[in-house]
Order: sequence, then structure tokens, then C-alpha cells
Amino acid sequence: RDARVGSEAQHGLLGMTGSPAWLNEPEWRRRAAYQSAEADRWRGQRTPALIHENNLDHYIDVEYLDAYGLTLRSVPPLRYEFLRQMAVVRAAHPERWPDYDASKDPFGDRMWPGFLPHSIMEHFAKLQASFRTLRLLEAVDGPGRADQIEQARSNVIFHIGMLSHFVGDAAQPLHTTQHFNGWTGPNPNDYTTSNRFHAYIDGGVLETNAITYETVRPLADFDLCVAEADPWADVLAHIERSFSHMEQLYQMEKDGSLDQAPGKALIEARLADGAEMLAALIHAAWVTSEPDGAEVKRFSGWTPPDAP
Repeated sequence: RDARVGSEAQHGLLGMTGSPAWLNEPEWRRRAAYQSAEADRWRGQRTPALIHENNLDHYIDVEYLDAYGLTLRSVPPLRYEFLRQMAVVRAAHPERWPDYDASKDPFGDRMWPGFLPHSIMEHFAKLQASFRTLRLLEAVDGPGRADQIEQARSNVIFHIGMLSHFVGDAAQPLHTTQHFNGWTGPNPNDYTTSNRFHAYIDGGVLETNAITYETVRPLADFDLCVAEADPWADVLAHIERSFSHMEQLYQMEKDGSLDQAPGKALIEARLADGAEMLAALIHAAWVTSEPDGAEVKRFSGWTPPDAP
């Protein structure tokens, strides 16, 4: 899923004026597609520090924001300011979380509603910085810079892959909800409670409906734009669009249409939306990363070329 989002997004960059042509070379596209799954490979490493740091970046449970007096649109854009506000509310109103048991949360990754929008913004900023470094290296150029430029391109691909993962997560409605893997709590509509539902949406439904890169690519017209200097509001809108389809997934699973034409259309539309959002963010990172002459001069002095 994440690789499809990344590949479609890079196809969209072809039509964006000024985007670096090398990003569309097959080798770099393959690298970005591979890199898009790295954040999930981290989840396979059961190291406490990595679980604690990484798991919460993959989702935001929109329903849980209400207990903190927040909505998705009022979430602070800085991760630790968001965390500070939530910690203050939890300390003042522990009664709002009567079922939370810290002894059953050894890695501290079940206490908070998630940091998916912050993860997207942080990876956007890192991509922006990597683009700037690449452009600085290309500006100074000269002997001894070839390996540095090659590494800078690899760094860009690393951050494109990471960004594509979390933008792709946000396009999957089950990454936006407490009902992330089967319906939880009161269930008056008798939706599935299967703990295999999330995995099915991530992969099985694509196979059942024969959804491929070729079927999704024509659906993405890549006319989505974001505020290039600060796309926070656009990131929230991307998550809102996804969350609006959350219950629809459960309804379609229940009535069987998820494995038919309506389900195929919904999943393909979600993938296309993720690709359009990712392409817009990559383009925004590129166009806002151009260094000025003073930056080039400083960089040249601070970063010597490699020795012969």
C-alpha cells in the first residue's frame, strides 16, 4: 500500500514544474518504494525505545481527542506542545481514563491518541532540509563533491520514503480511529470486531479487488496543492477526509460491498488521495528549499569536499 502511494506520487511529480528530474529515474523510484515500508519494519523490532518512539506516529485516534477538550483542528502543530497540553488534562482529570492501567502499558504507547499529523509534518521538514542540502552541494559542486551529492540524493529518497509511509497511513481510514482493528465499545450496528480487519484493508482487499498501481494511477490527477510554507492545515484536511470514510469501511464489510465494485472504488480513491497529497508535499518541500547566495557561501566554508 505505501509503495503504491509512493510510486503514484512520484509519477505525479513529472508534471510539476521545477521538480528535479532525477526523482523520476527508475532506480530512485524503486528505492523510494522500498523505503516507504521502513517504518513498519521498525515495528518488527521489539525494542522498548523503538516501540515507544515509533508506534504512536502511525495513527491518530480522532475520537479520543474529545477527552482532552480538543478536536483535530485544534491539535497544536508542535508535537511536544500537544503532549504537554494532554499531560496537563490527564493530571487534572484522571477520571476520564478509568480503564487505563499503566502496568499493562510497559512501553507507554497506549496512553495517547497518536501523533500521525506531527509525524507527517516532521518528515516533511526533514525532506525540505535534505533537498536544501542537496541544492547547496550542487551549487558549490567541484572536485570531491560527487560522493556527497550521491549521499544527499540518498538522504532525499530516505525522507521521501518515510513521508510516503505516514501520508499513506493517513489515507487509510483505520489509522484515524479508535476502531483501528475491529469495532470497539458499543456496537449497535453489529460491525465486525475481527482483529484481522486492519490487515485486510492494508492488503487483502487489494488482492480481492485486483487493485494495482495501473488501476489507481489514472484516478490521481495531481491537482492538489498545499500551503508550501506551512502545510499543517492541509495535513489535517487529509486526515479528515480519511476519517470521514472510516465507518463506511465497516458498513461495506458488513453488507459485502467491500469486496465488490463499491469497495474497489473506495480503496482506489483513498490510494489516489494519498498519492496526490504526497506529491503535493514533496513538491512543496522542493520549492521551499532553494538556498540563497549567502547560504551557499556559508555551506562551502563549513562543509569541505571529500579528500581525493
